[in-house]
Parts: sequence; C-alpha cells; structure tokens
Amino acid sequence: MTQEPTREELLRELGKVQSKLEKARRRRDADAIAYASTPDGAAETFRRYELARDDRERKELKTTYLSGLAMAGEEYEERLRRGNAGDNDGPLAVIPVGSFRDPLTKALVEQRIMGTFRTTAASVDSNTVTVTVLRLLPDQQTRKRLRLDTAAELGVLTADLTEVIATAWTDPATRKRLTAFLDDAAAPIDTAIAQRDQR
Repeated sequence: MTQEPTREELLRELGKVQSKLEKARRRRDADAIAYASTPDGAAETFRRYELARDDRERKELKTTYLSGLAMAGEEYEERLRRGNAGDNDGPLAVIPVGSFRDPLTKALVEQRIMGTFRTTAASVDSNTVTVTVLRLLPDQQTRKRLRLDTAAELGVLTADLTEVIATAWTDPATRKRLTAFLDDAAAPIDTAIAQRDQR
C-alpha cells in the first residue's frame, strides 16, 4: 500500500515546480529582449505595444521593447569600438505607425507593415535616412523587407510610417518598387491612400 506524501514533501515538490517555472519565465523574457534588439524584433514588439489591449500588456511590452533597444545600442557601441560599424550603421529606431483615425494607418496595421531605421553619420549630412519597411506575411513566419530613402532633417526622422508610405507613394518610381514589394497588399494600401486624400 502506497503512502500518501506528507505536507513537507508536497511543499518541496511545489517549490521545485515554481523554481522551474520562474527559470522558464526568465528565459522567455531574455529571449524576447534579445529578439527585440534586432530590427525585425524591435518593429514587431513595438507594433504589439501600439496595439496592446490593456495597461498591463502595454507595460510588459514597453519593458521588453526598451530593453531590446538598449541591447541594440550596446551592440552598436561595441561595433564602433571594434571598428566594425559601417557607413550605414547607427542606433536602431522604430517608426510609430501613426494616427489610427487615418485609413492608411489602419491598412498598414492590417497588412502587418512596420518600419525601422538607423541614424547614421551620412544621414546627418544628407538629411535622409534609409527606412527598412518590413512586412510580416499572413503565415506569421515569412518577412519581406524593402529599403526606402526618406527625408530626415539632420538625420532625425519625425514622420510616422503612414506619412513615409504616403510620401513614397507620390513618386512613380518608388511607388512601382513599393507595389512590387507589397504584392497582394498593394491594392488595400492604394485604396487607403485614395480614402485619405478624399478626407
């Protein structure tokens, strides 16, 4: 006949389980921060922050996002120290999507389109930054990227992603590149820009 575990044994087992859970949570959080230190991860984490349902989720995502940016900044400083930072390297930044009252903003969110950039030494002189437009495809795994040059006085980008895309759409050559990149998302973006212009 098997003996029932004592209260002390049950508490010991519970302590072991809680310890394992805490380690798993710390590992999960560390992995999320490491991913948020990459351009794709920073963009995706910030978009989740923009769409957060409540203050608790917003606070968690903000912590992850800012910790990821800090890690990216440290990596950039290390590249600088080692002489491995190229002309197009610089601190990583994410572009906020824009006002949710704008039909183009809604389309960018629905089509999972995000943007990041780096302020480089060249961008300060040229008043231009290269924006990396990221699209997370419906399979939630595949990511497509396109680089666009956009105006940024002294390398400081003040426009939101909605403005960047709307401005790029006005240039025929850039619009052609964007349309090819967007593929099936090009029509909803075009429709949203037309709605935007009618306001």
